[in-house]
Amino acid sequence: MISIMKKSTDSTHFADPVNLVKDARNRLIEEGEVPSGVLRSEIEDSWLRSVNAGLNCESPLDLENLSRDRIDDLRDKNRGLIEAAHPEIKQLVDYFRPDGGLVMLTDESATILKIKGETQNLDSATRYALEPGANWGEELRGTNGPGTAIVNCSPQMIRGNEHFLDSIGYLSCCSAPITDPKGELLGVLDLTSPTDNRDLPPNLSLVQQAVRSIENRMFSGQFQQHIVLSVHSRPEYLRSSWQGLLALELDGHIHAANEQICQLLNRKRSQLVGRNLEELFGVRPEALLTALHRKGRGELRTRGGDFYCELLHFPNSLPTSYKAPLKPSRNKLAPVPLNAPPLNELAGQDPRLQKGVRMGSRALAHELPVLIQGETGTGKEVMAKSLHLDSRRSSGPFIAVNCASIPEGLIESELFGYREGAFTGSRKGGMIGRLEQAQNGTLFLDEIGDMPLALQARLLRVLQERIIAPLGGGDEIALDIAVICASHRDLKALVAEGLFREDLYYRLNGVCLRIPSFRDRTDKKDFIRYFLHQLTPDGRQIDIAPDMMKQLLAYNWPGNIRQLETILRVAIAFMEPDEVQIDSCHISDDFLEELNSKSGLSQGSIPPNQACGTLKNSELLTIQQVLEENEGNISATANELGISRATLYRKLKQIEE
Repeated sequence: MISIMKKSTDSTHFADPVNLVKDARNRLIEEGEVPSGVLRSEIEDSWLRSVNAGLNCESPLDLENLSRDRIDDLRDKNRGLIEAAHPEIKQLVDYFRPDGGLVMLTDESATILKIKGETQNLDSATRYALEPGANWGEELRGTNGPGTAIVNCSPQMIRGNEHFLDSIGYLSCCSAPITDPKGELLGVLDLTSPTDNRDLPPNLSLVQQAVRSIENRMFSGQFQQHIVLSVHSRPEYLRSSWQGLLALELDGHIHAANEQICQLLNRKRSQLVGRNLEELFGVRPEALLTALHRKGRGELRTRGGDFYCELLHFPNSLPTSYKAPLKPSRNKLAPVPLNAPPLNELAGQDPRLQKGVRMGSRALAHELPVLIQGETGTGKEVMAKSLHLDSRRSSGPFIAVNCASIPEGLIESELFGYREGAFTGSRKGGMIGRLEQAQNGTLFLDEIGDMPLALQARLLRVLQERIIAPLGGGDEIALDIAVICASHRDLKALVAEGLFREDLYYRLNGVCLRIPSFRDRTDKKDFIRYFLHQLTPDGRQIDIAPDMMKQLLAYNWPGNIRQLETILRVAIAFMEPDEVQIDSCHISDDFLEELNSKSGLSQGSIPPNQACGTLKNSELLTIQQVLEENEGNISATANELGISRATLYRKLKQIEE
């Protein structure tokens, strides 16, 4: 058995790296020792571990792969990881296709889950060893990309003969571990390619970037019941693979942080999770959320520097305790309960919107497509759901597809699905596309203006013929679906610019339903009260103070109904159980300043720089007077004011500030 002792050397410091590795291997075989100082330190340590595990570098590559049933079970267990990695795997394979690169995804034990790419340059033994179900743990196969990346918990580049086994010395690997939001290992992404042991391009950075994208996609998917923020010190990196991510509750309690935010803030994950946003950044969460809905981006200031942030996700409801939702297989149609108001309530008392929903409803009744146009935040998807629930297809599925959020390379398979074996790495049994999932129901294509031109032609053909053919061939399927599309972009202008097919535009525009911006609605007051009632979690009869309502009605609402929803949710969250009226105390100072600057002059009674402050100062002055009359007795003061002791303490704290 080969010894694990190192043997030092001092004669090869300036030798060619390829010859150094060859020399180290020869000495390992001839002398039974791993020479010290010849190999890169991480390779030397890995060779020592390989020797200690009883491996022989001249042993053949004799892997025993898992059975098909066990591979299927393994894939089911790691379904979320596989689906999150699919876009990155496809992109890397397409990028390296001329050079014969292989892209491999393993689980946390280095067992291959998925592999795509060219295999013609591999010998038969290696080809078999690189199939799903094969394990590449370092203790079994010696120094290799996935196995060594798992042991070191860090990205690894293994060049040719740096592999411990001679039989795979003609390959080079770039591997990076994939971790979950808690920092726990999920698997490894690996790029393997033939090499001459000399010229290896710097591909490790591409693999690391792909891993960041996978981790970000899984992070956002796991925390659908929480607020998710994108954070970075440079605004151009928001919503990129370099973004920091935070998942938090409405009160600012941080549930999870990705590795990027830990690096940006120079803090360990344990120093972020469980803390409060205000404690870390000095900004109240309600103020930040209001600013994000109004401006799109916000700023966070710390001792270590300033950061930019964007709101990636705001849930319909926030849980009192977190439990990660199970992610259903995309191959099965998971029932999605729709929660949308009736059309008459959605239209309210606005005459234009009432006419629009009537026409949209009749269009669906006559099998005509509906095109919904409106600014971001006006509620286009809610309108589509309400139209579906009002139609004869209300008992059928409602399938929504955001054409702007799906990578261009995947949108075709998402819409049309594919048969088993349609392409390398395709799922066993194939996948049902969104068009087929909408059978006997409604397909909602959101942001249709962002659909690639090449796919527009195929969609047009489907809408004309009402027949689809999944990728990979097989029987054609007759479609019976209603189609609703939506866009905040001017589709006519896109047609004129050649960015949207004219024939598809007229095919989709059976009836155009334009949702007015919230600032232009004629029934804002009634709608605000209706919306407030819908958002109240415990059925309380909450109203809005008259002065506050005047300011809300005069405000410009750049974020439309989405912004209104955030403002009302924040206000409700910061009300005491015994309070029944929203006033300035329940609104963030940031939004109060915005109300003042945007709506104060139109009221004609309060100067623009004093409106909100006057409301708050008057209330606080009353509290001070009542407190003095009761000689500082908190209970008596709270009873006289008709508020709880907790509310009184909170308002007294505002006086001190």
